[in-house]
Amino acid sequence: MRPGRLLLWAFTVFCLLGASGALAAEPPRQLNLKEALRLAAKANPTLKISRLEELIADQEVVRARSGYLPHVRTDVNYTIYDNPIKVEVGGVQTPLGAAPNVTASFPMTNRSFWSSRTAVEQTLYDFGATSSRYQAAVLGKSATRLDTAQVRDNVFLTVCQGYFRVLRAEKLVTVAEQEAARLRDHLQDARNLYDFGLVTYNDVLQAEVALSDARQRLITAKNDVVNLKAALNKVMGQPIQTPLALTEEKELAVSAGELARESEAALKQRSDLKAAQNRLEQGKKAITQAQSGYYPRLYAQAGHSYQKNDSWLHDHQYFAILGIQWSLFSGFDTRAQVRQAKERLEQLRLREQDLAEQVRLDVQTAHLALKETAERLQVTEKAVSQGEENLRLNEERYKEQVGTATEVIDAQTLLTRARVNFFNARYDHQMAKAQLLWAVGAINELLEDKKP
Repeated sequence: MRPGRLLLWAFTVFCLLGASGALAAEPPRQLNLKEALRLAAKANPTLKISRLEELIADQEVVRARSGYLPHVRTDVNYTIYDNPIKVEVGGVQTPLGAAPNVTASFPMTNRSFWSSRTAVEQTLYDFGATSSRYQAAVLGKSATRLDTAQVRDNVFLTVCQGYFRVLRAEKLVTVAEQEAARLRDHLQDARNLYDFGLVTYNDVLQAEVALSDARQRLITAKNDVVNLKAALNKVMGQPIQTPLALTEEKELAVSAGELARESEAALKQRSDLKAAQNRLEQGKKAITQAQSGYYPRLYAQAGHSYQKNDSWLHDHQYFAILGIQWSLFSGFDTRAQVRQAKERLEQLRLREQDLAEQVRLDVQTAHLALKETAERLQVTEKAVSQGEENLRLNEERYKEQVGTATEVIDAQTLLTRARVNFFNARYDHQMAKAQLLWAVGAINELLEDKKP
């Protein structure tokens, strides 16, 4: 290979390695809980879909309102007959000497002609069909917006849970690293004592097995962090490979109050319950709209018609109509629509009642979870300090040859379990706070400057 090509190849490889190193060294994004919620509020796919439902509901209101406005229709066509339309007239007087009262035919249309008709029609009264449809559409629009608010709250709860799961997983990585480091030290102590002939090789084997288990847990813990960060990125609407550096959240200050008061607040604030109540009112309007099929529709119509006809004196005609439309029998279709509307209303009523009970259950579950995790946090915090002291004593006893290697490994296992329990309790407590805020319909307040 020529020296010039070799240099060019080396330079290309160097640039590629430098670019990949720069990409690999991309600093993680510093993020707190409020910023995570803002990202989710802007970019979460489920929330975007729900907002599109709002736009669809807006157009449904426009469609329903069109019943109050006049409808304009224009028809233009070209007609060809094989024979022009004619009319026969009897008793025609003929010239003198011919047969009297001869029947004659006269053309009514041309054989081919252009025609057009433009009409403006306005409904004057339809016994509540238009008004009930419009009111139902307005209620549906309001319910859809409340649905979006509930979707937002659900997304916020998922963000909070994902955020604290990531923090917990990172702490568990630290716990696993500490366990592996202590077991490495213990392995070194066991080897030193074995070299001096103070212990058997079984102590070294025990320490090596325990260290291997700790390293496996560390690998799993690191993998959990990667997966949980990817899941959090997804719910925030970010690329799942976006590096994150989450800060500890200390603004989530929520305490368990009286259960009855929290339940009452939830029944007033939960968006899904408000949406169910709006749909209940919407169902009542649907009954009125269906019942209007029993009654006539009064309307007015005015317009212009044109037909090219050599037999008519006037090709252009202006007209006005005051009319009534009444479906006297529709094959029991109207009656079936009314019954359907009433059954749907009963269905909506049952759903609203069931949802109210579910809201109470959500509040109670979150209330109890908050109290439980607070108590666990106190217990496990004390257990960690006790586990650390227990491990220290057993390590000293082992070095002084008054304890066994098994006691040291057991003490390390107890300490690791205590630390895991502590961090589980800490972040379960944070998630219980978020769950309580969600249950009472106040989790959106986390985006506000004031504390909830």
